[in-house]
Amino acid sequence: MLLLLFLAVGSALLFSRPAAAQDLSSFLANSPGPLTKGHADLDDPKKCEKCHELGGGATPRRCLDCHEDLDKLIKANKGLHGRFGDKKCTDCHTDHKGRAASITEWDDKLVGGRRTFEHDKAGFPLVGVHEKVACTKCHLKKLKSLRTSYLGLKDTCFGCHGDVHRFTSKDLRGQCEDCHGKDGGKAKKMTSKDLPFDHLERSGLALVGKHGEADCMKCHEGGDMSLRKRSCNNCHAKDTPHGRTFRKSKCADCHSPKTWKDTTFNHDEHFPLRSKHAQANCSKCHKTLAKKPPKNCASCHKRTHKDRFDDFKCATCHGLGGMRSVQRFDHAENAKWALTGKHQGQDCRKCHRGNRPWRFEKFESGATCMGCHVHENAHNKEFDDKRCQECHVEGGSRDLAFDHDKDTRFPLTGLHIPLREQGKCDKCHPDQKFRTGKLECRQCHEDSHKGELGEGCDRCHTTEVKFPDLKSQFDHNRLSAFTLTDKHTQVECAKCHPDRTYKTGKSRCVECHKDDDPHAEKLGAECEKCHIPDKGAPKFEHSMTGFLLTGVHMKTDCARCHQEKPATPPKVGWTKQVPLQKLDLHFPQMGKACAECHFDVHEGRYGEACDTCHETSSFQKAAPVHDTGAFRLLGRHDELPCGRCHTDGRLLTGLLSQCVECHLADDVHNNTLGPACGECHQQFGWTPARFNHATTGFVLRGVHRLAQCRDCHGVGTYTGLPQVCEACHQGDAFRSQDPLHGSEMQVECERCHQETGFIPARQYHPWRVLKGAHVVARCSSCHVGGAYAGTPTDCIACHEGNYIDPRNNPNHVLEGYSVECTECHTEITFKGAQPPR
Repeated sequence: MLLLLFLAVGSALLFSRPAAAQDLSSFLANSPGPLTKGHADLDDPKKCEKCHELGGGATPRRCLDCHEDLDKLIKANKGLHGRFGDKKCTDCHTDHKGRAASITEWDDKLVGGRRTFEHDKAGFPLVGVHEKVACTKCHLKKLKSLRTSYLGLKDTCFGCHGDVHRFTSKDLRGQCEDCHGKDGGKAKKMTSKDLPFDHLERSGLALVGKHGEADCMKCHEGGDMSLRKRSCNNCHAKDTPHGRTFRKSKCADCHSPKTWKDTTFNHDEHFPLRSKHAQANCSKCHKTLAKKPPKNCASCHKRTHKDRFDDFKCATCHGLGGMRSVQRFDHAENAKWALTGKHQGQDCRKCHRGNRPWRFEKFESGATCMGCHVHENAHNKEFDDKRCQECHVEGGSRDLAFDHDKDTRFPLTGLHIPLREQGKCDKCHPDQKFRTGKLECRQCHEDSHKGELGEGCDRCHTTEVKFPDLKSQFDHNRLSAFTLTDKHTQVECAKCHPDRTYKTGKSRCVECHKDDDPHAEKLGAECEKCHIPDKGAPKFEHSMTGFLLTGVHMKTDCARCHQEKPATPPKVGWTKQVPLQKLDLHFPQMGKACAECHFDVHEGRYGEACDTCHETSSFQKAAPVHDTGAFRLLGRHDELPCGRCHTDGRLLTGLLSQCVECHLADDVHNNTLGPACGECHQQFGWTPARFNHATTGFVLRGVHRLAQCRDCHGVGTYTGLPQVCEACHQGDAFRSQDPLHGSEMQVECERCHQETGFIPARQYHPWRVLKGAHVVARCSSCHVGGAYAGTPTDCIACHEGNYIDPRNNPNHVLEGYSVECTECHTEITFKGAQPPR
């Protein structure tokens, strides 16, 4: 009725006057009530058509468009809703009753009520234990409203209970009633005879004997029917008394399913029972059934020998008749120790001590001499116990000359040999410790390299040379990656390897000489491009800088251009007058234009292209501009820089051609010879001059031709000079000492001397002709003190001392010889005198 009223009012409003449109809109905006929680997402005026049709109300079709699972059940005539036919949904389910309301009405007349609901109508009758189960025990699914859903459950046992038995055969999975019955509940106890199938065919295991009587749950614990392994241990692991003794054997080899106690075990196949073993009770050996006893005798019999012979079979000495049946013991065969020398014939107790006849001291494998002879060890246990026989033989001893080279792993070589010869063994073996185990150099010698060169000392050292003397032996070029050449060969090792650090990894110049780099890294780090150790920089080519040196530049000192404080080019040009500054080894980049270094004496009047007139072969040389004109340059003039004549910025024109114009100050003649310089001098060289001295009336001969003009014309006087020798050589005469040329010598110089050479002088002695020895006598011998006038000519005046000499034979004074020496002697020789007749 509410829905019809809604539609009627809506129609009336729809077809009323336009002014009523607002009332219709207001009506549609007002819902008859909030929807339930399950339909809360549809509680919107714009979504009414989701459930309602215009003029038709809420139809089943609109409901089933959302409830598709229910639609499928109705079409298939299944479940509760499949029984209602064409009934409308709204007959049972109404809405707009609020969020908390239930949309489902359990009409007692229609479905019998929730508690009295006849479950048969849902297609699944509840019988047996199912009748007592609460609805929510099976219906676990929840709706959007969080209320219980009663749809979607399957009508099979697996629908609720799942496959708890895990049958491997698919045809058994739905046969729940075979065990649980139609009423459900716990399965009944069953044995093999109650099974509706053949257990052997289904599982491969026949249920016989005890297995046929066992309850299924004994093997299928928890109802798990998916057992795949068929071994006995799957079920009887807890029941076996053997533990893991026979884990590799099959139980059926000994046991039968009919009874476990009766076995078919054959003892002879494993351990034949003979003599007293055949009479013993099983439990004597098998004290525990869970452990398989070993087969050796000692496992059952008391170890009377205390494990002395556990490596040998008892049957080696004993028979099966008993422990007392002892056989002969072969020591070499059974103990692997042949008794020789003094060992042979010794009583066993000497070595194998014991306090009972059957007890023998056991020697471990590898027993050595020291096991018995430790009290005789004279070597303080320094040598291996197993090596006694290298020097000793069994049954006695012998002296053996110890050979260090053969008897040790360390042959003595080099400087080690004198230690042995001098008996200084304690150098390496202090406190009589001979077995040091030291074979490496580093174990005795201090490693001054601190391990950085490794342990192979013999790569550099030998025992032939003392370690401090290695410097003369070490081949740096062969044993290192850095070849020593030139200056490096003279450097002390510590200069490059401070603190004995030898593995530096440095091979480039800059890595050691960075602080020594005079270029302050301005020229880069590739020193070897220019330098060779200890040989300067012969590989440097100035072309590397982009400025090729030619002409005079090639001869110029580097410091002329590369100075610490660049000098300002002088106005007279870049000549030797400029003080040479200290070379700037940073070599800052210089300009390439001439004006960067050379002052333009022309003050720009001839442009900047200096090479138009000048060449680098000689800056003083200019293009032959003076080859024409009134003054042609020849000789030395052609070599002079222009500025020598064209001074003070004067133009290169308008100068006079007379010598005195430039050389007036150079005229040593003080203008006494006139301005015609060319009569004597020429441009190719001012000296030697072409002056003819004979025109003066004094011909130059001998040494006079070699004398400098100023030697005679010292004050610049070239006219009116006397021509006598004394005018120039009077001082030479007075300075002469041998002979003295005093004032008494009134003789012209040319009497003795000549112009070709003043020495030797000719002898001039017109007063007395000199003969014999007098010819070679020195003037001063007769003219003492330079006295030449009044000198006597008789012999006794000079030779009186010779006359009175007592050594004369005969004695002239005693014999009364005459003082007229010439009576006996001649001037040729005083010896060989003839007595007067």
